[in-house]
Amino acid sequence: MNAMTAKDMNAVLNRLLVLHHRSLPMYVSQATPWVGPGYEAAWEAVQSIAADHQMTSDRFGAMLLAADEVPAYGEFPMRYTALHDLALDYLLARIIDYERHLIRRIAECADLVRTSPAVQACVLESLGEAKAHLQLLEEVT
Repeated sequence: MNAMTAKDMNAVLNRLLVLHHRSLPMYVSQATPWVGPGYEAAWEAVQSIAADHQMTSDRFGAMLLAADEVPAYGEFPMRYTALHDLALDYLLARIIDYERHLIRRIAECADLVRTSPAVQACVLESLGEAKAHLQLLEEVT
């Protein structure tokens, strides 16, 4: 099996960077939804997940910079604009779905970068975080 080229590896890192930096939890944390009584813990969880996504995207960005590649942060999907001014209890199911989607995408990327143990370790760390985030969200809903 051929090793992944540096260009291919950077494309995977950029994909992971965008998945985290432009994630639904990141968007919701910036859009500040209405948090009804009893949803304070869920709001704290979303904010914590968004902070973790920021740190993870920073790690992937640093790896790209170390490879002399310019990180491509992308834009939030336009469909997210329909989520403004909504209550957190409505958004939680969508955030859970996003985390499930994220887990699948990270797992795919981990398989792609298996020829680079350092990159794969970082990707697997983000996979573990995503799984922990999903569990946290399921506990607070």
